[in-house]
Amino acid sequence: MKIGIVRPYEVEFNLGDVADLEEAIKKRGHIPIRIYVDMLEVRIGGGGVAVRQAVGRGQPEEVDVPGAILRHLGIFRDFEQFLYRVWAARALEESGAYVMNPVLPWVVAGDKMAALMKLAKAGLPVPPTVVTENMFVGYRAVAEFGRAVVKQMRGAMGYGVFLVDNPDVAFHIFSALVNLNKPIYVQKFLEKGSGDYRVVVVGGRVIGAEYRRGEGWKTNVAQGAKPEPARATPQMEELAVRAVEALGLDYGGVDIAETSDGYYILEVNPTMSWQGFKQATGINPAEHIVDYLLEKIKK
Repeated sequence: MKIGIVRPYEVEFNLGDVADLEEAIKKRGHIPIRIYVDMLEVRIGGGGVAVRQAVGRGQPEEVDVPGAILRHLGIFRDFEQFLYRVWAARALEESGAYVMNPVLPWVVAGDKMAALMKLAKAGLPVPPTVVTENMFVGYRAVAEFGRAVVKQMRGAMGYGVFLVDNPDVAFHIFSALVNLNKPIYVQKFLEKGSGDYRVVVVGGRVIGAEYRRGEGWKTNVAQGAKPEPARATPQMEELAVRAVEALGLDYGGVDIAETSDGYYILEVNPTMSWQGFKQATGINPAEHIVDYLLEKIKK
């Protein structure tokens, strides 16, 4: 049986994770197929949807897989390009494949504003956050929070994230964002000690947790934080499972901060890179993800 791995052809993302998935698929007696979302041909008509793939000038071949793992849709330079890639991936679902994580929940989870709204509506603890396009609203939010983090709504790995404690300094950042037609995303800074936790959930259960110890205030492994094995408390496990379910995901890495006021969910990553987690815990999420996908296909 062929199992797809969906990613862009144009840019290489998390190749170690892709290699882990391919190896896990092969170990189970199946064939991994790379599905490049930017090389797809979506044919609509005749009462249905068909998906073919052609790399370069090659002849298109039908993409016929019962299941696929969505890893990334690439870097978007235009809103229509973003829409195309979302709906091209969704066409795989329409053609009969089970895509994990499901495409539209994947899009929501990758959008910090949309994901945080869903988590808050589900009664889960999230940091106080203000999102706006008005610089003066952002200014007042920083003044209210005292210390605040300014993020991109679809950023990753801690790049382009600012810590500010002066609303006038923040105002200059907001001016630059507005001039680039970017929204302003301001979140209260949480005092969480030297790091935070990532709890990995697959198929409704926690498979492991790591503590990401940062040298500074950023705790992303890509920013130099050191992953350490950790044991999630029962409350953390419950929060992580509920967060993944609230977003409609099959798996995800749930980032949780422990503060003097309790736990807060920082975000749920639907395309987590797990090399640091694997190194720290000895657990390979790819094995669990592939097994869960094969369960879904059988149903």
